[in-house]
Amino acid sequence: MKKQVRKLKRNTELIDIFKTNKLVYPNNIYMIRNTLILLLLLITSKSFAQNRVFSNSFYFLSELPIEKNVGKKFRYMVDLKAVPNDSVSNVYIQSLQIGKDNYDFIQSNVYKKKRPDTLWHTASIESSINAKTKKIWLYVIQEGNGSFYIDNMKLEVQEADGSWSPLPVKNGNFEMNDKNPFKDFIKTKQLPSGTTATLIQTATTNGKVLLLKATEGKVSWQTLYGSNAKTGRFCTLNGVKLYYETYGSGEPLLLLHGNGQSISAFAKQIPALAEKYKVIAVDTRAQGKSTDHTTEKFSYDLFADDMKILLDSLHLKNVNVLGWSDGGNTALIMSIKYPEYVNKVMVMGANLNPTIAAVEESILKQTSRDIKKLEKDNSAATKTMVKLLTMVLTEPNINVSDLDKISSKVLVMAGEKDLIKEAHTQLIAKHIKGAKLVIFKGATHFIPQENPSAFNEAILQFLQE
Repeated sequence: MKKQVRKLKRNTELIDIFKTNKLVYPNNIYMIRNTLILLLLLITSKSFAQNRVFSNSFYFLSELPIEKNVGKKFRYMVDLKAVPNDSVSNVYIQSLQIGKDNYDFIQSNVYKKKRPDTLWHTASIESSINAKTKKIWLYVIQEGNGSFYIDNMKLEVQEADGSWSPLPVKNGNFEMNDKNPFKDFIKTKQLPSGTTATLIQTATTNGKVLLLKATEGKVSWQTLYGSNAKTGRFCTLNGVKLYYETYGSGEPLLLLHGNGQSISAFAKQIPALAEKYKVIAVDTRAQGKSTDHTTEKFSYDLFADDMKILLDSLHLKNVNVLGWSDGGNTALIMSIKYPEYVNKVMVMGANLNPTIAAVEESILKQTSRDIKKLEKDNSAATKTMVKLLTMVLTEPNINVSDLDKISSKVLVMAGEKDLIKEAHTQLIAKHIKGAKLVIFKGATHFIPQENPSAFNEAILQFLQE
């Protein structure tokens, strides 16, 4: 049996990030694909405008069913030791409670010290199991360069009499799987360059421990697009505050995100586009930092009107517009209603109507189910989410004949495996005079995130024609 390392009392950094259910719906799936990475970035952020990014960050996690223990307290413990080689090195733990869906995030808790302990100690998270939790993900996270020792991953729940009962973490003591230390864990696809993982014997333990050695890590600062106080501004219109950020200089280029997204959806586009254009990235009404607590019904016509008012406030016309997903719908309507405000238009995954001829039927059905679940909650935030989701089922309502009114040069884009059916994308391009059509081979609705280099190249090439 392994020697148990004495648990030390200490202050913990406890962060509750996700306290409500996050339902999966068409235009916020982009964040789901990268949520694990983004979550780790969020909890290590040191600046409102910028976030510290480690080139060799690594994590692994164990997944345990926990539904039978809802309502109980739990504690997640791991024995840790670090020998840092730089000032930013750290090793710490995190728990993430998951609901019915793998991306239904309930609550996240983190134990992270400002400076890593160079002696063996027990990192511990204590919290309660949410009534909606089905399983829990138990993370160990490493950053920076150095040697990081990990042992005795444990999860316990508190019984009615106050005692603690263990829930087995498979190979949590690292006694098995010499050739592959992560065989029983979920991990990133591969270890970062310069990082190795081995199971070793130590003088202070009666068994094996996991040793992560990292040597090639670098630190950079990444702008938090959508939360950049240095460049963020608000425009007030009819009691609604629209949030926007500007980057670069040159011809103005307006960026419109999809339903349920925010400026951050374009994090992989803004740096490249801002090198040659004045990028104006907007949080659409009731999304991101933009507010709206009074409007009874949302529509893309309303969103297009908002953009006109915003551009008026900035004294701008003849603006290039890039819209992704529902942002593309707004861009098309802007081109029809306000042609003098629009120069070139680029739409990715847009649609004219919410029918099964345009959108994958499974998306419409899932959205309908999500709305029914949400309608049971009368909170203001949930009501807003319902209004946004309802647009997926009822909007847009653009007549094909109205596309003839578009005089701007238009780039129509979609992924080969898009949520929007390819025939519908072709229909849009066909009825806009002189429109250019690009279908990204093998790509999905989320190519701006999945393959930003290809997407950005298409945008820049079109703008420079």
